[in-house]
Amino acid sequence: MKYTDSYGDRQSVPDMADEAMQNYLKAANLVEFKDWLKIGTDPKENKLDLFWYVTKVLLIPDYAVVKNGFIYLVEVKGTLKLKESDYQKLMEMHYKARRYDKVKVGLFYFKNPHDEPKWFHAEKIHDLWIDPRTEEGYYPEKDVDGKAKLYRVLPSV
Repeated sequence: MKYTDSYGDRQSVPDMADEAMQNYLKAANLVEFKDWLKIGTDPKENKLDLFWYVTKVLLIPDYAVVKNGFIYLVEVKGTLKLKESDYQKLMEMHYKARRYDKVKVGLFYFKNPHDEPKWFHAEKIHDLWIDPRTEEGYYPEKDVDGKAKLYRVLPSV
């Protein structure tokens, strides 16, 4: 699957990163509804008309994970291309969470379903986002407001 495929084509196949995240959590002996929750909105599961407005209004991560005395608010990605809207969401969550020492905000990147994920803390994402050396581009489709979707490419190491 590549990003040039249509929205419908992309939604018709399993979400590798989401499946990898759940497998990762289970392999770590974390228990659903006790140690982790999938709370994010997902267009693959939610067929609600006008769904894209939900993601513009709600500020919730894909997952909440409790581990080692912290709660992690996690976005899950199977690509290093981070959309500007996802960046803004992470920064807003980080801003709200900054006063709580026990809350960590960031994203897990899964290169493939069998690799360990790479953790990007929100502060690191911010530093990479504003770095002029970070590659950027635009997705071919527009957002709900008709604007081009800017993305920046996070480093793989």
